[in-house]
Amino acid sequence: MSISIKEVLTQKDLKKFIRFYNELYVKNKFIAFPLEFDELSTLSKTKNPAHKFCDSKYWLAYENGKIVGRIAAIINLQETNNTGRFGFYDFIDNEKVSHALMTTAVNWLKENAIETLHGPFGFTDLDRQGMLIEGFDKPGTMATLYNYPYYQQHIESLNFTKSTDWVEYLFDIKSEVPSKIQKISKFVQQKNNIKPLDIKKKSTLKKYIPEMFDLINATYKDLYGYTFLNKEQIAYYGKNYFGFVKKKLVSLIVNHEGKLIGVGLTMPSFTKALQKSNGKLFPFGWYHILKALNKNETLDLYLVAVAPEYQDKGINAVMIDELYRASYEFGIKQVETNIELEDNNKVQSMWKYFDAEQHKRRRCYIKNI
Repeated sequence: MSISIKEVLTQKDLKKFIRFYNELYVKNKFIAFPLEFDELSTLSKTKNPAHKFCDSKYWLAYENGKIVGRIAAIINLQETNNTGRFGFYDFIDNEKVSHALMTTAVNWLKENAIETLHGPFGFTDLDRQGMLIEGFDKPGTMATLYNYPYYQQHIESLNFTKSTDWVEYLFDIKSEVPSKIQKISKFVQQKNNIKPLDIKKKSTLKKYIPEMFDLINATYKDLYGYTFLNKEQIAYYGKNYFGFVKKKLVSLIVNHEGKLIGVGLTMPSFTKALQKSNGKLFPFGWYHILKALNKNETLDLYLVAVAPEYQDKGINAVMIDELYRASYEFGIKQVETNIELEDNNKVQSMWKYFDAEQHKRRRCYIKNI
């Protein structure tokens, strides 16, 4: 039978759109399933403030009455040059399905004067992005997408080409903080008159959330695909995600005036918990998440940001010193860096202190439409 494409128009359709991903990967042992409530919130045009400056449509592909694929087309009005995005692009290994979905998305984007399409992207840089092209046999993380190897063949058969790559690294925590890192950290603090903030209460951390995101905006503004986060978005992300954060696994660096000039945000890995819960908090998913939060051997590094005026001054070494020390005390044995642009040498220079393995690669594809 032929493939039929149907637009997602109801809440029931949206739940089908979200659950298809879990169904497609239900037997995969490397995926970290997204939290269903988080996906619903992200895609909801009333809950996610990004929809105030993004226009989007979602579609499902059906064959013989069964869902066999999905796609989202997104126009982020902060992007320039008539560029659109595709994301949430998942499908069975059938080019008729993947091609029909992309054709539908492209047609809508062209109707809205879009001339160039890139992805996979979400609405903002804090959504999952990048098609996995290396590292299929490595566990994913809560912050990243996972996809089957055949996706690359399908997207390239549609004449999409590489725009940029993101890489990921893995390294071990074998002992206490190496003395070299401690010495560099101490020297950098004295030379620049800076210090790590002693976070005694989670309420202290929460007070710094707006300042943290202001710093992220300033640091990431020129990175590929980044769009500015406004106050409403900052409040949204702070409310939705900081409940998962452990204060000891966050590094905040302040200058002599008490101004935040560096942030390193990490969390214990939720991969195994998300696999056990299939991305659902209830009835028992919350238990697995809580267990992962309090006892874990893997740490996920979510982001590092240093104020532009303090870059290339060794501030990263101070954060590494702090986070390495906290990780060792917590019982962490390995660290996942999550995605970083392949040409972001400033971030990658952080891993020179470790025997880091570049174990995954993701690609952003682009095409003139």
